[in-house]
Amino acid sequence: MAPLHARTVREAVTRLAEVLVRTGAVAHPDQMERMFSEARVRDLIHVGDRVLLPHLRTDAVDHLVVAVGIAPQPLAEAPGDVAAAVAQIVVLVLAPLSAADLYLQTVAALARVLRHDSVVERLVNARTAADVLQIAEMREIVIQPRLTVRDVMTQRVYRTSPDAPVQEVLDLIAEHKLRAVPVVGEGREVLGMVTDRDLLRYFLPGVQRPADATVVAWQETRVRDVMSRSVICVSEDQALAEVTGMLVSKDIERLPVVHEGQLTGFLTRGDILRKVFGFAASPVESSSDEG
Repeated sequence: MAPLHARTVREAVTRLAEVLVRTGAVAHPDQMERMFSEARVRDLIHVGDRVLLPHLRTDAVDHLVVAVGIAPQPLAEAPGDVAAAVAQIVVLVLAPLSAADLYLQTVAALARVLRHDSVVERLVNARTAADVLQIAEMREIVIQPRLTVRDVMTQRVYRTSPDAPVQEVLDLIAEHKLRAVPVVGEGREVLGMVTDRDLLRYFLPGVQRPADATVVAWQETRVRDVMSRSVICVSEDQALAEVTGMLVSKDIERLPVVHEGQLTGFLTRGDILRKVFGFAASPVESSSDEG
């Protein structure tokens, strides 16, 4: 759809949704109306400076559909907010709730292609749907096969044992900028997790004690005294779309990955952003094997 007559991101998404309804791509238009009645578009990926990728799963559609719009001028986040103008290209992806894998794979493939400046430049200059299809990278987007946790996880991960001094974990977190360290037994089975939040919660009351007493308590503390024992683990073979949905719905930042009961890796939101969507995220959770 070019030109895309809209001034804000919400208007742009609404216009693209209207096009999908008019072309018969939407099976239940009434659900679309309710969906886009909110003031802000929630599921939105910024790809570079000039592309927005709104995406969501909904039973308003029976199959995955994509609409592309090119606005003459950058779109504002809110009416009249010209200073916060964001992008010109909007790619709307809608998929039924039952198509989790295809949905994630398609969004990932689009994000990878739209990160190339040459593709974006040609899209900005496109005036018709035919012009968009003339762009080989858009016409020949490759949807990867079903992604699993194994495809994305960090396979080398720092770990500790329940009997280790808590200072060991503090050193790992400080030196390698970690947010969490898995706790494993002799057979590499996951027994728990120590996060920066666990450490703060445990040691914060000690701030009120004399310094000498605090140091003694610190030195005598073992990992088992601090760790969280209720930890969700995922299998290497689980579908990435399923696990990503769990990370979001349960507001989980990271998960240990196991194979036949043994720790084999770590999966974080940052891993998914970097490896699936091609975004450069700070390596806060990157890790390598120790111990």
